[in-house]
Amino acid sequence: MMRFTTLTCLSAALVVMSATTASAQIARTRAPANGQTTPATGAIPRDPQFPYAGLWQGTRTMPLGTGDVVLRFTVVDGAYAGAMVHPDGGEAPHRQLVATAAGLTWESPNSGGGTWVYKVRLAGPDSMTGTLTLRDPPPTLTPAPSGTMVLVRTRARTER
Repeated sequence: MMRFTTLTCLSAALVVMSATTASAQIARTRAPANGQTTPATGAIPRDPQFPYAGLWQGTRTMPLGTGDVVLRFTVVDGAYAGAMVHPDGGEAPHRQLVATAAGLTWESPNSGGGTWVYKVRLAGPDSMTGTLTLRDPPPTLTPAPSGTMVLVRTRARTER
């Protein structure tokens, strides 16, 4: 009888903890199980005046694990515009995208509260590295999550 009660209490505690954690943030979408990522059909040719313009694919590493990430940077009216490309082809536009000599920075709202702050810089003509940090996280996420990214440019079909 005692064993049944202990197991019941432990099970109930796990369910409550899972529900609390799950309500704090919606899980990020990962690449499909078959390992396919977003196709390179949207690749953007290199532009010497705008070295970040392009379709970039890579890995985002966080304390809870790693996942694929795809970013698209374009040039609109002489300034960068960008978006995160989701595995289903949907996009989440970058907010407050700023280009400086140090690289690009932008923000993206977090589904569970707070704002993701991204910073990337070129590591070579076709590679870049960066960081992401959750600013103003909800109280359930302490310390604030952060991570790193390593990305490579997807070449347009016309580039060699």
